[in-house]
Amino acid sequence: MKYLFQFCIIMIFVFIGEVMEHLIPLPIAGSIYGLVLLFLALCTGIVKLSWVEDVATGFHKIMGLFFVAPAVAIIDIWGDIANIWPMLVLLLVATYLVSMITTGVTAEALIGRRDKKPKASK
Repeated sequence: MKYLFQFCIIMIFVFIGEVMEHLIPLPIAGSIYGLVLLFLALCTGIVKLSWVEDVATGFHKIMGLFFVAPAVAIIDIWGDIANIWPMLVLLLVATYLVSMITTGVTAEALIGRRDKKPKASK
């Protein structure tokens, strides 16, 4: 029953994200809206981590499975991208590096900010 509750909470945010995708005229996927909303709900305490943690961990463990369809799609369109694949690989590597550096800098900044907070005295 616990897993069903956790799954339903996540699906509520997925549903809200999909609705937002159709209501907001921006080229942003509904899943992104849902993730941002869930993140904000977790940060503000509207949703407790324990309410979604087990199912989210399960999703994280099988995340690689979600990349099978895009990999198959690349095989299907190989004829269209055969001439530009070196540029695509370069672009993927560049965006990966930018993402990795941005994540690292952000994490370092957050850790530094957390370490600089004055500790509560007893």
